[in-house]
Amino acid sequence: MLHGRARSDVPLLFRIEIVLLSFFFLLASFVSFGFTYGIYPFFPGGSFRFSPDFYYTFYLFFGCATASTILFVYSRNVISSLLLFALATSSMVLLDYSIGDYLTIRAWMYAAFLASFAARVRWPINICACVALAAVFTAAQTLHSFLGENTLNPGVEGPSPRTLFPFAVILLVVGTGVPAIKNLSVRLERAKRRIEELNGTITKLTEFNQTLQNYARTVDEVATKKERFRISREIHDISGYIFTNIIALMDAIIITGCQSPEKSSEICLTARVQAQEGLQETRKALRALRTIDDRRETGLRAIYKIKKIFEDTTGVEVKIEAGNMPATFGDEIDRVVYRTVQEALTNALRHGRATKIAIDFSIRDGFFHMSVLDNGSGAKKLTKGIGLAGMEERISQLGGVVVASNAEEGGFRLSVRIPYSTGRNHD
Repeated sequence: MLHGRARSDVPLLFRIEIVLLSFFFLLASFVSFGFTYGIYPFFPGGSFRFSPDFYYTFYLFFGCATASTILFVYSRNVISSLLLFALATSSMVLLDYSIGDYLTIRAWMYAAFLASFAARVRWPINICACVALAAVFTAAQTLHSFLGENTLNPGVEGPSPRTLFPFAVILLVVGTGVPAIKNLSVRLERAKRRIEELNGTITKLTEFNQTLQNYARTVDEVATKKERFRISREIHDISGYIFTNIIALMDAIIITGCQSPEKSSEICLTARVQAQEGLQETRKALRALRTIDDRRETGLRAIYKIKKIFEDTTGVEVKIEAGNMPATFGDEIDRVVYRTVQEALTNALRHGRATKIAIDFSIRDGFFHMSVLDNGSGAKKLTKGIGLAGMEERISQLGGVVVASNAEEGGFRLSVRIPYSTGRNHD
């Protein structure tokens, strides 16, 4: 019933606020006592004069009730909580027997304890227990009728029904309101923690996705580089072998001095065959090299690849509208577009919590256009971070511009325009 380790769900600020609320109730109770009975021996007064024992008894039990009520909020185990509970309730019941003023002194004291009790006990046990305690405390106000007259304050009379009803209402309001507020506070704290956890998860997910994209691109580039090196070495070997043979045959002709036309003709024919075979092998290697260039993922092919990786790792739907766009826009534009799309996808998930992203490519009026639109939360205040600043720098180097803003239809839109002649590289 009492909070142990689970008490950490209760925000520290809420516990402090409850302590302040309880202290306010207790202070109001003490001030009410002072106005009614005076503060002996400093400000004696009131409608009656009482013996010092009356005041000392009140100070003793009121101090016990105050200390146990405040400490009850921060008690760490069941035994100490039960002891403080017993001390607080018994002190208040004993005070009831000595003083009247049900709707001021008594009501404030019990309200303070109910607030502390509600903060210490778990929901929904606290609200049920507070209602039960309110009923018990209300019934305890009638003990004076059974215990007889108090010699310290003979003027105390039992409560009337017209007094007990508002007394019970005050305790019920505090006994149900504080637990409800506490439950709401705990839920908000848990929701806040959950949001922080989700933010951390999304951040890690986007970082993993970007790392995976970069790794996939690096693997492709390394594989392409290795294949290029292999073919280059093969061309080198073919050329070296063929040209060495041709040189040897030409040297043989020079040595014979062309004295035998038949022998010279045979040597020339052999050299021609060697040259022809070398040419064929070289063309074959060059075709293989061109095939590697064709297989290299650039332009739209690279964009579709990171789209697939992004969708597989995040579950976010990405649609690409490219129409009859060329497979590549040139090396420079390809590189800039790749990084821009990568950054836009990451931001849509990390900052906008988008679930759908649409990417549109077009070429018109001599410009390459790209638009990335998501259905996320947009930006309350657009702040230019490292990602957007780097994006603008890369695009501006090609003479282009980038515009980032909230979309009218909701979400966030990133628009890019680059002169299409810039970056067209057909090497």
